[in-house]
Amino acid sequence: MQNAMWLASIFGPLMVINGLWMLFYHDNISKIMTSIKNTPALFHCCAIINLLLGLAIVSQYNMWMMALPVFVTLLGWWLIIRGVMSLFVPQMMMKMMMGKGVNHKMWGVIGFIWGLLLCWLAFWM
Repeated sequence: MQNAMWLASIFGPLMVINGLWMLFYHDNISKIMTSIKNTPALFHCCAIINLLLGLAIVSQYNMWMMALPVFVTLLGWWLIIRGVMSLFVPQMMMKMMMGKGVNHKMWGVIGFIWGLLLCWLAFWM
């Protein structure tokens, strides 16, 4: 549980801040995604970072119990899956991130709520 709280204390505030940024500055996301699409090396580096962070989280905490700490495990596995898919099927991942109907505000809300849950785990449990 200590590892879960430590990881949540790092990724919770990060996800809250990023979620808020996505809500308030969602117009910039398309500019950033276009820039990443035009720079394959940057997309590859982002994939490696996702994979590295996911593996670090899962190696420190990988518990599947129905309680708040499961959000730490889910974060790690989500990052691993996103990193692997970005490495092996980058075009599909780019379509998923930039395709028509992608609601970046919704992803901002999801990230914000997920971050709040992690902050709750880290600072108030």
